[in-house]
Amino acid sequence: MVHKNFRRQRRLESRLDETVRIASIVQKGMATGRSSYVEMRSLDRLIGHNIKAKVSEIRKSVKLSTELDELLTRTLLQAVSEGYTKVLTPNGIVREKELEQLLSIDSDIVVCLGMMVDAEKTRKTRDLIDTLKELIGERKKVVEGSLKA
Repeated sequence: MVHKNFRRQRRLESRLDETVRIASIVQKGMATGRSSYVEMRSLDRLIGHNIKAKVSEIRKSVKLSTELDELLTRTLLQAVSEGYTKVLTPNGIVREKELEQLLSIDSDIVVCLGMMVDAEKTRKTRDLIDTLKELIGERKKVVEGSLKA
């Protein structure tokens, strides 16, 4: 049991280290206006992982309707699978406005997901589903529209 907990703790520390490293990369990219594809790919991967973990937590603790399950497991996860690599121009310049939009939308998505468990208890799930759909649509528009190279 101790060995298993030790591995889990090391994995959590590793995730925290990666989060801190990527936050530093984003700060540097915004300050200098430059970044690399590899750095932004890491950001895509971290955001995707964190949202997948949140969705998994919700699926375990809340009885989901078919619509909500589809929204969380397919639509949302597909929508957040990429985007940050597209904020770079081919020569490595960060499109700051688009980066800020994606970070803001993803933050709102995580907040909305966090409210899902409580919403189930108060029957406010419909409002959150509509909000989540809006956020996904807004994110897709940013990624597909303004980030086309």
